[in-house]
Amino acid sequence: MATEYAKILPVPDPDSRAFWDACKQHQLKAQRCSKCGRFRWPPNSVCPGCFSWDFEWVQLSGRGVVESFVVPHDVRAPGFKDEAPYVVAHIVMDGTDGNVRITSNVIGCNWEDVRVGMPVEVTFEDATEDITLHKFKPA
Repeated sequence: MATEYAKILPVPDPDSRAFWDACKQHQLKAQRCSKCGRFRWPPNSVCPGCFSWDFEWVQLSGRGVVESFVVPHDVRAPGFKDEAPYVVAHIVMDGTDGNVRITSNVIGCNWEDVRVGMPVEVTFEDATEDITLHKFKPA
């Protein structure tokens, strides 16, 4: 596990802390409203559907499809420069009625092979002792 990480890392807040804690355990979780059953993404305090404050964290299958993506080529940020070109994608997670769209990288394939509708599955990168990042690879 790396002790120094050259890229920008997320800073968990009270709404997202459980998500990042689950990532540390190599699990992908999302909030689901206890009242109406709607998945919430990104994590937040109130359901956008029924305005309930009650929710639970549920484990997702880790599978989804690429909804859209971009490929940065000319990268100026030092931590990302050596990895360009790379893929940043919106992933629609299976089993969430399209309500969980996670932004992440698609790795494990050439950027030229990524397509809208491509099935992917989660994988994890232990970036530091405190932060594990979720990324996706072809399924």
